[in-house]
Amino acid sequence: MLLTTFNIAKTRANAERNNHSVSTHNLLTRGCVTTITNPKVLLFFISFFPQFVAVEGQHHAASFFILGIAYAMVGFMTDVTFAIVAGGAVSKVTKSVTLQKLLYRLVGTTFIGLGIRLALSRR
Repeated sequence: MLLTTFNIAKTRANAERNNHSVSTHNLLTRGCVTTITNPKVLLFFISFFPQFVAVEGQHHAASFFILGIAYAMVGFMTDVTFAIVAGGAVSKVTKSVTLQKLLYRLVGTTFIGLGIRLALSRR
């Protein structure tokens, strides 16, 4: 119920808010802080990576390093792809107030629906 109420209020606030630009440096800093302080990332690496390192092997540190580099490269490539796609779409979204309102309502409705589904689910 709280999620539903929050998302209704957030959807209304976003629809009425003025657009303001945020610097790229500010966005990058927020993203780095969020990633570094996210305990799920650490738990993922602790639980997922060891299964790819042979216990009998001699170079455990090198194996973890190579896995980390491979993971970083795959992540970088997907991030670049998303950035290119989003960069192409941003001009259309920022120029159309109707499209902005539609997207706010679509995302808000989705979260409201997920909140209702969560409230009605059985444990």
